[in-house]
Formats: sequence, structure tokens, C-alpha cells
Amino acid sequence: MAIATMTIDHMGAVFYPAYTLLRIIGRLAFPIFCYLLVLGMESTRNMRNYFTRLFLFALISQVPFCLAFGLTPFEHLNIFFTLSSGVLLIYFFKKNPLISLFVVLASAFLNFDFGPYGIALIGCMYILKQNTEHGIVSIVLLSVLSLLIWETQIYSLLALPIILLHKSGLLKIQRALEGSTAYPSWRKYLFYLYYPSHLAMLYLIKTTPFF
Repeated sequence: MAIATMTIDHMGAVFYPAYTLLRIIGRLAFPIFCYLLVLGMESTRNMRNYFTRLFLFALISQVPFCLAFGLTPFEHLNIFFTLSSGVLLIYFFKKNPLISLFVVLASAFLNFDFGPYGIALIGCMYILKQNTEHGIVSIVLLSVLSLLIWETQIYSLLALPIILLHKSGLLKIQRALEGSTAYPSWRKYLFYLYYPSHLAMLYLIKTTPFF
């Protein structure tokens, strides 16, 4: 669902910027990815490798990201930079909350995708995982504050019921263990590979003479 709504969002941004509905649908993607990031942090056996993997794909994705959206190389940093910084936010928050504030400030100066809002939303998802009520309140307040920057981001709240259903266990699927994981190994890298690949594809379609 996160991948599908993200693709719709990017198609709208690249090909149909006047169609707001596509961008509204796309608002569901990022909150779900933030929630999955928090789950990934809890399940990983090596936090350093988890961060390194995210950061590596941030570097790989930057070229197709800029090409697809017509950006200069360092004008805007793709979502993997936001997600990898979210790992740092939570890691440092557990060690020293004051240090985690520097991650939020860096997201503004380095122009991450979704900026400080994106980093804060990852923090809110961490709160949600620890305490449902506090998490809901923090996410709603952050979404309301986002109205000061852009209108459509409030629709990200549509992802909250889906996340809560998963947190409650209703959307979880129990799988038999295969080796050391409970899911096929290819799923681990699905989003990592899909993100730069679909951006490259959007760029190629955009630059074809028949489009």
C-alpha cells in the first residue's frame, strides 16, 4: 500500500501536477513508511547496518530522484536521507534526547524530503509504538501544524487507521520461520530497489518524445 500510494503521488508530481487528488492519495505513503521504519529498528539485529543500508540507497537514489523531478543535484535530498536520519533521531533519543534535536535541525538546513516535519513524524511513530494514545495525539497535532506549510499533508492522517489496525494485530500475517526470517528474503530489499528504479522509469517516460 505504501509503495502503491507513493507511486501514484510521484506520477502526479511528474506528469499531472494539476491533479491534486493524486497528491492526496500519495499522502498515505510516508506515514506508513515511517511506521515501518520504526518496526524495522525494533527488529534489526544490527542498527549500524540498518542505517548504512538506508544511507547507501539514499546516495544511489539521489540521481534518479533529481532527474525525475527536475532538480539540481543538491537542491533537495530524497526520502532515504529522511528515513536514515530518522534512525539517527530515535537512536540518539534513547541515548541523549538533546542530541536528537540536531538531527531535526539538520533536516531543515540540508533540505531533506519532508524536512523537519518528516523527521518529527518518525519520532511520533516511535511514540505511537510505545504508547498508542500519546502517539495518536502527537501525530494529529503534527498534521495540524503541517497546515502552516502545505494544505495536502493533513490527508496523511488517512494512513493512521491503517497503521493502528496493524499495531493492533489485525493486519499482521503470521508466517512460518524460514531460516532466520519469517518472510522471503527478497522482501527485505523490495522498497530499497523499487524507489530508485521507479524514479528512473518515470524520468525515462517523461523524456520520451511520445509522451
